[in-house]
Amino acid sequence: MSVENDGAVRDTAEYAEMVADFFVESIRKAATKAMAGNYHGEEITPSLMEVLQHIYLRGASAMREIAAAMEISLSAASQLVERLVKKGLVTRREDASDRRLTCIELTESGSCVVKAMRERRSAWFNAIVSAMPQANQKCFLEGLESFLQVSLADEENLDRACIKCGMEHVSSCVISKIKIERAESRK
Repeated sequence: MSVENDGAVRDTAEYAEMVADFFVESIRKAATKAMAGNYHGEEITPSLMEVLQHIYLRGASAMREIAAAMEISLSAASQLVERLVKKGLVTRREDASDRRLTCIELTESGSCVVKAMRERRSAWFNAIVSAMPQANQKCFLEGLESFLQVSLADEENLDRACIKCGMEHVSSCVISKIKIERAESRK
């Protein structure tokens, strides 16, 4: 690629896709690393962190809810929960209304671990965004929201995003805005 073609290449969908792929991968890895930590000398893997965060945001959860949120099988979710039980980060109890169902809850230690993970990730992200010029910070957020509005075109992706978030009905959330717009357009 010659220098005079740089601008033309930069304006292609292929280049945008390449940058987006790199962005997603680097954010995922760096955010996971920022959240990572040990609990009494034991590693908390990204999958375990995701389960802990789901329960933290959603409250006590049935195993099937955890599996659905993580998009894994019920047996895989059960294995992750078992590892968290052994680490003392969650407890299992029978559902009061249906003894066949198990309810998973954070222990006090589990809640502390999640809070620490979230604080580390937030500090990492804030450091990056704060290092950007002020004008770019706003453009960055607007660009991400715009991208999400288009990329979450179907209901399945929109619902999946809400399941992952755990912060239902935050009025400023782009996902909530999209859901409201779609509901109004159906009327």
